[in-house]
Amino acid sequence: MEVFVASSAEELHGWAIIKMSQRSGPTVYKILERLADMEWVTARWEDKPSEPNKPRRRYYKLTGVGASRARILLNERRPDRIHVEPRLAFGGGSL
Repeated sequence: MEVFVASSAEELHGWAIIKMSQRSGPTVYKILERLADMEWVTARWEDKPSEPNKPRRRYYKLTGVGASRARILLNERRPDRIHVEPRLAFGGGSL
């Protein structure tokens, strides 16, 4: 969740999340699956690889609910690491 909230990118591909979080691939993908089941993230495959002979990337994006809940969760559990203002879905005002 920290990676999504701290990133300025709207979408992140799995490999970027792995590198930024410094977690193993299986750990990251298992968490992403759970977040998708909770409807905190959505996922999509890129149309075609950015480079020939490379596999397509899967991109992940926080939903409005996911962004709001992530900010609240991070403020509660890691107040010393990251402070983010809770916002309503779609970037509205404070909760």
